[in-house]
Amino acid sequence: MADQRKNSPRRSSSRRSASGGTSGRAPDRTSRAASGARTTASGKTAQGRTAASGAAQARSARGASRPRPRSSGGGKRPPVNLWPRRIITGLGLILVLALIVWGVVALVRAIAGALTPDPVPQSAPQSVQSGTVDASGYTLKGGQEVTADGLLTNGTSIEIPACLEKDIAVTSQASEASAGSTMYVQVTLENRGAVACATSLSDYTLQVSTGGQQVYDSARCEVDEEDSKTLLLRPSSTWSGWLSWDGHVYADGCTTPAGGASVAAVGTYKIAVQHGTREVGSAVADVTPAPVPQSGAQSGAQSGAQSGAQSGASRTR
Repeated sequence: MADQRKNSPRRSSSRRSASGGTSGRAPDRTSRAASGARTTASGKTAQGRTAASGAAQARSARGASRPRPRSSGGGKRPPVNLWPRRIITGLGLILVLALIVWGVVALVRAIAGALTPDPVPQSAPQSVQSGTVDASGYTLKGGQEVTADGLLTNGTSIEIPACLEKDIAVTSQASEASAGSTMYVQVTLENRGAVACATSLSDYTLQVSTGGQQVYDSARCEVDEEDSKTLLLRPSSTWSGWLSWDGHVYADGCTTPAGGASVAAVGTYKIAVQHGTREVGSAVADVTPAPVPQSGAQSGAQSGAQSGAQSGASRTR
């Protein structure tokens, strides 16, 4: 192998020199090309700068030719007050909302009115026909209506009707009496109705009986002028008066028999208060023996003793 390498022909040195010369020239050409490119780029850059400076000068010239707006206060715009606009806008919104609410309420009322039947007016006396019996029990004439003050006619005048028997509650209480003396019976009338009405004590009579035998009936007697006075009873009001029996026995209720009326015997008597033919109240009372009359001497002694006792009592006071 060593012999072959030695005997192989060697490359000439001229090629190396040529290659070396060629390689030495390449850098010169490259440097020239680079310097040319730099020259061209610098020229283009200079042209660009020249064009940019010309455009800037043109813009500055146009800006100088236009009139600039003058500003007060050192060139700053004054602040804009937005509150008036906001207030006006808010009021407008409130008005719109109010109109919407009013429309909704009106629509609801219209629908409710259409669905609800019209009520019959209570104070329309024209609708009442003559002869109509009201729920209170009174017979109404044309144009009348029932009120607590009475029967209102055409809304102008008040009529006080006679009390209905069902509306008047009667209570009675009799006092004890001695034989031959007057017995008093207290009668209380109460209006339990809803309408003011008129009555009279003469509408009520007194019957007295004992053992199933009637001894007195005021209905058969003449009416006393005092008892015939009209009584006005408002709703829930009461009135009290007195009926009386003189303590004698009468034939046929109030007729004095021949020889005069006898004194009622001692005993228990039923006192009945009548309204027409109906008994509306009753009580029980006793007729006690009459006091025994005393002689003049005894009465004088008793009167002297009583006067002395009274004078002594007056001294001790």
